[in-house]
Amino acid sequence: MMRGHRLSKFHMHQASSVLRSHTKLAATKISRPFCSNATPPSAEQPRRLPTLFAGAAGGLLGGLVGIGGGAVVVPLLTHFTRMTHHQAVGTSTAAVVMTGTAGCASFGTSGAVDIVAAVAIASTAMLAAGAGAKLTSRFSGVQLARVFAVFQLSVAPLVPLKSALVKRAKATERGDAAASDSPTAVTEAISNAGAATPPARPLINLPASPTDARAVELMTLAVVGVFSGLASGLFGVGGGLVVTPALCIITDLPHTTVLGTTLASMVPSCLVSLGTHARMGNVVAAAVVPLCVGSAIGVGSGGQIAVRVPEEPLQLLFAAMMLTMGGSKLWALRGK
Repeated sequence: MMRGHRLSKFHMHQASSVLRSHTKLAATKISRPFCSNATPPSAEQPRRLPTLFAGAAGGLLGGLVGIGGGAVVVPLLTHFTRMTHHQAVGTSTAAVVMTGTAGCASFGTSGAVDIVAAVAIASTAMLAAGAGAKLTSRFSGVQLARVFAVFQLSVAPLVPLKSALVKRAKATERGDAAASDSPTAVTEAISNAGAATPPARPLINLPASPTDARAVELMTLAVVGVFSGLASGLFGVGGGLVVTPALCIITDLPHTTVLGTTLASMVPSCLVSLGTHARMGNVVAAAVVPLCVGSAIGVGSGGQIAVRVPEEPLQLLFAAMMLTMGGSKLWALRGK
């Protein structure tokens, strides 16, 4: 009797342990919004002050060098707040939407937006942004951080490149304006009609027919939109580092129109990326307001500083920061 009673108690204890383990497993599966190989979000709310700081730092650098700031905001959110890398990418997109919308409205009221070119870029960028956002679920937190570090290393030289292309466009504009204002411009044009030098821009040779040239230009910009959208969804950035140099190379738009068109094209894709990340549980709602407020403060401050400080040192500083942050992250993730 005593032996049977002990066996009964032993079996009941085993059954109770199995039941508790299954209950914990089911609760864990229900609480995870990502797929099986993604990092689950932290249950704690992010601290508001570090989030505000991250937005301000990203907006400040964005205002200084003319980018959206997502390449800086994402690593700051993962380092100083309790966000996972998936959450940082999704939440950063909200700040990019706010910054892009404000800038687009400013350029749009001045007529410095090529609507057709912006639509060509945004049409494919919107599709690619949703795909890029969904692609994040294929990576674990460590894998996504490693890919983002490679992205930082890749974009480091793009800001100096963008500046060189913008300076070239400005120089061409000044040359055209000086030639048109010269009293001898008409006489020289007539005398040199047979040996006229082709214009310096754009860098890509397009067909001679204006209609065909515009069609090829728009199709090329649509291809650019694919890469811009993927970057927006996958990395939580606006895609300006891709679009601005492309517009300088492919088109002959003035400098202000290049910037306005870039901002106009990135807002729709960032909205799609934000919505997709929100449905996947990657957007921390409590961090959106402080992040956007900090970004607005930083952009305003960066714009004020940028008009008083030489441009080249700021661009070199950004490139050095991207190389340092990307390299240090890859080093920290070695062997993981």
